[in-house]
Amino acid sequence: MELADRGVRVTLYDKSWPPRGASWAAAGMLAPAFEAAPTPGTHSKLYELCDASAKLWPEWAKSLQSRTGIDAGYHPGPSLAIATNAVQAQSFEAVLTALSGRPNAPRDCTSVVRDLEPAIASEIKSALLLPSDGQADNRQTVAALVAAVESHANITIRPGQAPLKSVRGVLDHAGHDATLVCAGWGTAIVKAEENGTPHSLVNWDVSLDEIDCYGGQMLAVELVAGAPKMTVRCGHLYIVPKADRIIIGATTEPGRVLNQAEPDVIAELKQNAAALCPVLADAPVIESWAGVRPGTKDHAPLLGETQTPGLFVASGHYRNGILLAPITAHIMADTIVDGKVSDLARAFSPRARISAEV
Repeated sequence: MELADRGVRVTLYDKSWPPRGASWAAAGMLAPAFEAAPTPGTHSKLYELCDASAKLWPEWAKSLQSRTGIDAGYHPGPSLAIATNAVQAQSFEAVLTALSGRPNAPRDCTSVVRDLEPAIASEIKSALLLPSDGQADNRQTVAALVAAVESHANITIRPGQAPLKSVRGVLDHAGHDATLVCAGWGTAIVKAEENGTPHSLVNWDVSLDEIDCYGGQMLAVELVAGAPKMTVRCGHLYIVPKADRIIIGATTEPGRVLNQAEPDVIAELKQNAAALCPVLADAPVIESWAGVRPGTKDHAPLLGETQTPGLFVASGHYRNGILLAPITAHIMADTIVDGKVSDLARAFSPRARISAEV
């Protein structure tokens, strides 16, 4: 949509419209501190990218509502992070050290955590207050984006996969000037046809092969008296109160493409949530579901032009897709329309990843 706002004529190809992928299945957390604080194996600039996008979210949400009349469900922080074992508590120390002195830096709130969130009743080792970490109702956000795209004069929606072709190994953009591939976990398997044979876009840039699937399962329960009012995180477990439900999630299952939730997994998630907040034990389950996140080995997205001129990618956002939506739009539009690549954006370009591996 950012491209269309800047005057570009956009044809959007989607095999399933309106979209019901990872963005629909998510919990909508906007969590730069919890998800992206520097930890071993995580891209060194991921926190900076996530923090920059979190700062864009208030105005971005207002713009979506102004365009469509649909509230994106944005709520600023704080959130709570809870450690119930020594390993988790030690990781909190690393987060506090890494983010010390920054605006909205996490703060130790172990001694007052039950004043902040009375629903927490388990024995805990440590707790952090995360002022930077808010949330959005991701399904409302997706609905607003769909409405904005469908009504945009510069956007044409086409069902199915883009009819990309190759002529003697040179990518043809199906009558367009460029191609932006952002097909989630399936980005690497988008095809271009040559002489009747489909070929993966990995043939035009091997960095796309870094994007893999990470299955996830979660559930929603009814709002009950005494339920948490704040988002609560503990390891991979999260409890996210919405206006009409409470989301509990989520598993992270590398290499799994999940079409539906598994009852035993859902039961375990609910049990773990109740261990933190006992009032949730008897909360009726409204819905359970599964989704697939597109991720990379360092949990950071690929953003920018590939080694093939005119072929761009924005994918691999892992658990931060909703959070990174505004800055992804800005980076890609800057790159495609103006040819501008900031130092931060350059750190996530496919070309930079290939250079780093050589």
